[in-house]
Amino acid sequence: MTPTPSKIFWLLVLAASLSGCPSTTGLKQATDADAAQTSAGTFVCESVFREEKFILEAAKMGVSRPDAMTLYTFSGAKTSDVVTGFAPAGDRGPTVERAIKAVAADPQLKAFYVEVDIQNLGGLNNKLGHSGADEVFREMTTITERHIQNLGSDSCSFRHGGDEFSFVVMGPNAAKIDIEATLAQANAEIKGYIAQRGLSGIPHPKHPGDHSKYGAGIIFGVSRIDGQETAKEVYGAADKIVEAKKSQ
Repeated sequence: MTPTPSKIFWLLVLAASLSGCPSTTGLKQATDADAAQTSAGTFVCESVFREEKFILEAAKMGVSRPDAMTLYTFSGAKTSDVVTGFAPAGDRGPTVERAIKAVAADPQLKAFYVEVDIQNLGGLNNKLGHSGADEVFREMTTITERHIQNLGSDSCSFRHGGDEFSFVVMGPNAAKIDIEATLAQANAEIKGYIAQRGLSGIPHPKHPGDHSKYGAGIIFGVSRIDGQETAKEVYGAADKIVEAKKSQ
């Protein structure tokens, strides 16, 4: 069925509300579908949840899934970071909170939050300029995400800072030791990529003369989500590990 102009209008308003845009329509943010998912402890990336909610609401109006997906994209609600293609920073919090609820509802699930910093992004910017550094940043995040996905668990990817990105990893067989091992492998591959680009010798602007800080790579911290903590506590545990590694 082709959506009528009035249906298109209300669906675009819905898309705006789902993406956090101001709205005066009084649309209920926590619908019955939201409540059912939260109480069941279902885990899904925020970007997927938001899009599926829109498609379900569109179906109630008789709008086909392909048409709904087209409208959703047209609305601007389907967003991602322009450099990495990862979900934007605003999606991180709802996804982590959903993971906390999922683990609380099903103790068999194992969930982890992964914070990753790019080592020496300032040096890359100095050497390559902003666009050149973005190209290297993109490749580094692509390598890291591929290694995370190879774990075989569910995962979501976010860019939440200038030189920071993160993942939520969840599954019955997810384990911190495996995540840390795969991130170490990702860093080794990244170091090889940096060497191929002739960038292993670029100095770190914050550590002049310290050759151990030259080049580029990733620094990571992994925190366990046990279903009892807050999102802030999850972030803090991983960030503490990252900061400790930076000071070494």
